[in-house]
Formats: sequence, structure tokens, C-alpha cells
Amino acid sequence: MTNMLFRNARRALGLTQRQVAERMRFHVEGLTGRDSAFDGSYVSRLERGRITWPHEPYRQAVCQVLGAGSPAELGLLPRQFLPDHPDEVSTSLRRDVLTAAMAALLPAGHTPTRLRAGDIAKLQQRTALLERADRREGGRAVHGLALRELRQAVELTEASTTPEVRTALLGAIARLANLTAWAAFDAGRFAQARPLFRLGLATAREHGDTGLLCHVATNAARQEIHLRRSAEALELAAQAGGRLPAAARAMLASVRAQAYAVDGDEQQMARHLLVAERAYGRVGDPASGPAWTNTITPAKIGSDGGFALYLLSASTGRYDPQVVTDLRRAAEADTAQVRVRAMATARLATVLYRQGNRAEADHHAALATRLAPSVGSARLDSALTEMRTAAGSPIGAH
Repeated sequence: MTNMLFRNARRALGLTQRQVAERMRFHVEGLTGRDSAFDGSYVSRLERGRITWPHEPYRQAVCQVLGAGSPAELGLLPRQFLPDHPDEVSTSLRRDVLTAAMAALLPAGHTPTRLRAGDIAKLQQRTALLERADRREGGRAVHGLALRELRQAVELTEASTTPEVRTALLGAIARLANLTAWAAFDAGRFAQARPLFRLGLATAREHGDTGLLCHVATNAARQEIHLRRSAEALELAAQAGGRLPAAARAMLASVRAQAYAVDGDEQQMARHLLVAERAYGRVGDPASGPAWTNTITPAKIGSDGGFALYLLSASTGRYDPQVVTDLRRAAEADTAQVRVRAMATARLATVLYRQGNRAEADHHAALATRLAPSVGSARLDSALTEMRTAAGSPIGAH
């Protein structure tokens, strides 16, 4: 994938690749005391994304030559911070995200001395773009891009501004930290996600938005549920409180239901699923709430409820008939959230295989398999593995 941050930084200085290489060579020799034998082809590999994390002297040299305060400003990151599978990042996503990022780039190596409301609005717009991409293409596709945005956003806290703008910045950082943590979780990077979720919780709490705090806490809890750590999930969910929008109350209850399902507590699971259903019934126009509540759709609620019953069945060995109804509703929903639909479809196929309904299971398994290539998600990979295992298991096996 072309490193547009690097390329545009070079072009902004009017330098050719060969000229950058010559200047880098001078700096590297000053740092190491040794001759360096690289030319414009090395710079070309940096721009084409063939090299993502040069050796330390080369990183220092290229930052000095191009006037960058850090390698991240030039799109240079360690491999673990980049998408696992670059081919999963679509051409349209690369173009949209890089265009938006370049349009709002700060002068290389500088944090603005004065932060204005317009700066926060641009950050929020870029975050919304990444959130949509995450729902459409999965955490692997956006994780590295979101992490770069988050680093730049945290640097903005050094600028002077008004109390109102600083409060808005805290909310923007909380939202972006939540997205970055969620993408790390979805990509299977659980240890990396936890401190990012903690950053999101801390900034949301300081910002004072109880709904945003609920959003971050429940997303963090979902990771612990995925890892079957119910106590940790319930502890995170307990951090959400105060007055919440109806959609947030539904989401919180759904997550608690899933945590209890992990433990096989059918009574508590059923109670919280009922709370979720009633709370969602009070949602008026979803578009009238905060931007993040727009993702809490009937398909999402159905998927969450179906997943709670799915987790319960794994714990108790018994299937509630409602699990098929809820998962089928989510699988057949007309939604732009491809990951939600793909995961619900895979889980539905798994349940149907285990119940012996192979004909319908094969239909949904084929659909989940068709949807999967467009979504880079370790969670979806896990659901597909369970589905394929169930397809080859004897009827009734768990």
C-alpha cells in the first residue's frame, strides 16, 4: 500500500527520491560514523510501503530530512501496528482515509499553538469515516489508520485553547480511543486493546458524557466476553451509569446478558435480555441521538440477543428455540454493517448444524463464506471456524 503520508511530505519539500536518499545518507553517517550504501530505490520502497519500519538511524535521518516530529507522521509504524493483511484494505478505503487525513494534516513536526473548534470538527469527521470503514471492512483494515489518528489527537492536548474546546477534545479522544481499541480487539490484538480501552474510559469520564462512557465500557466488556471472562465484563459494564439514552440502555443490558450467559446463569441472562428489548422499544428516531448510537439497530439488538443465547447454549449444552429466531433476524437484516450480518449468519449456521438442520445450515454457511472476504475480522474468523467445526460434527455435538 502506497505510503501517501511519506510521499506527500517529500513532495511538499520539492525533493526527489534520490535527493532524500542523499540527505538521509549524510545524516546516517553522522549518527553512526559509517558509510551508508542506499539510494533512491530505498526511498521508493519506503513510499510503496515495502519498508514500514526502518532501522533506528534511518528513522531519525528521514525525520530530519523531511521535517517530521516522529516516524508516525510519515506513515512509518512497526509491523504490529499495521493491518495484518494489506489486501483487506480496499482501494476506496485507502483513498478516502488518506485524502481526509492529508486534507487536515498539521504542519510536519508541529502541534498547533492554538486549538479551535474547527480542529475538533475535522477530527470528528475523520473518526466517523474510520468508524464506518470498521463496520464495513473490519478492524484489521482500520486499526493502523486509527492508531495514527489517535496519536495525533493526543498531541493536540498540548495546545492552548478554551475550556469548551478542551472538553470537546476530550470527547473526541475518547471516541477515537474507543474505535482504535475496538479495531485492535476485532483484529485479535487483545492485549493491545486493553490500554486503549482504558484511555477511552478515562477521557470519557473526564469529558462527563455518560452515554459515551457507556459506549466505551460496553465495547471493552465485549472483548472480555469474547475471551469468556464474565467477571471482568460485568465489572466494566458497572462503570456505565447515570442518565443514558434508550439505545445505550439497550446495549448495556445486552452486554450484561451475554456476560451472564457465559456463566450459564439463564435467569439473569433472560432478565437483561428483557430489559434490552424494552429499552430499545423506547428508541424514537435513531438519527436524533449521538452518532455512535446509530449503530444500535434492530439487526444489532437481534444479533446481541442471539449471541447471548448462543453463549448460554455453549455453557449449558441446551439450545433455546429463540436463538434461531434472533440470529435469523440479524442474518437476514438489510444492514450496511456487514460484520454484524456475517457473524450472525455464521453463528446461525453453527446452531443449525448442531441441531441437524443441514439444508438450511448449508445455505447460511455459504452466505457467511461469501461475506467473509470483505471483512478483516479475527472475531469473524473465529465464528467461521466454529461453523466449519459444527458442519463436520455429529448431530447434537457441542
